[in-house]
Order: sequence, then C-alpha cells, then structure tokens
Amino acid sequence: MPEKEYIPKIAMSIHAHPDDQDFTVAGTLAKWATAGCNIITVIITDGAAGSNDPAHAADYKPTLASIREKEQIAANETLGIKETIFMHQPDGELEPTVALRKEVTKLIRRHKPDVVVTGDPQAVFYGSGYINHPDHRAAAQLALYAAFPSAGSRLLFADLLDEGYEPHNEYRYY
Repeated sequence: MPEKEYIPKIAMSIHAHPDDQDFTVAGTLAKWATAGCNIITVIITDGAAGSNDPAHAADYKPTLASIREKEQIAANETLGIKETIFMHQPDGELEPTVALRKEVTKLIRRHKPDVVVTGDPQAVFYGSGYINHPDHRAAAQLALYAAFPSAGSRLLFADLLDEGYEPHNEYRYY
C-alpha cells in the first residue's frame, strides 16, 4: 500500500529575494496550502537592486523595494500563503552573519514549522547558463544553520529564551 503523502501543518519558506520562492518551490507550497498547511514566507532582502533599466537610478531603489514587496504579497495570496515576513536587508549585499542567523532562528522558534524550505547553500553553477546569486547562497546558509543547530539548541542564542522563544527542532528539511 502506498505511503500517504506528507503534508506539514506549518511550513516556513526562507529565501533571499521577492520572487525566489515563486520560481523554485511555489508549486509545492500551493499544494500544501490547498491541503491546509499554514505557510510563512520569509524574504530576507528588499529586492531593491533587481533592475538593470538605465532609467532606474539609485534613488529608485525604495520604489522598487515597495513594488517587489507588493508583488510578493500578491503572489503569496495566489498560492494561499497568508503570512509574509520581510526582513528588509539590502539586496545584493547579503552575508550570513551571526546576527541575521539569530533573527531567522527567532522566527523559526516563534512559528515552530514542521518543514523549513530553502535553497541549496552550496549551489554555485546551474548548468552552463546560470551562476547562482550570492544572496541566494547566503539566505540558504542562514536558513539551514538557523534551522540546525540554532533553533533547537537551548544555549545558542540563549537570550532568546528570556524573550520566550523556546528551542524548536521538530521538522523536516527540503
């Protein structure tokens, strides 16, 4: 008899830019949402560097960030995702710092997902046609190490305990 398909109760999708989850895992997230999964999307950067249009000078970045945020919220509504968290880090400058890992750890401890979905932190080349953006690798590294070991270890970021964020490590990795 075939094994019943796994549908998490709570999933967290963590990516660098608005639109990253849409061209990677949106189908899976939509399927889970339709089946009743509560999905929390975390977008780490503001997406403000995502244009090569010569008409867009540096002062356009806040406008572009606002556009990208609205686009992501609309895309998530289409997928059935009700909660989107924007961390507003500068696009194109993301580094997997301890301070940011702590913030992602806090989100995981707050929401207690059964599943954390992110990219591959080691993927640099996808065939001969695409070099993976450094922000994608940094976001995936942040998500991976926030999920393990940080979210489940009491003494990593122990000050989060004082804020009421107990360890959480009951999830699958995708």
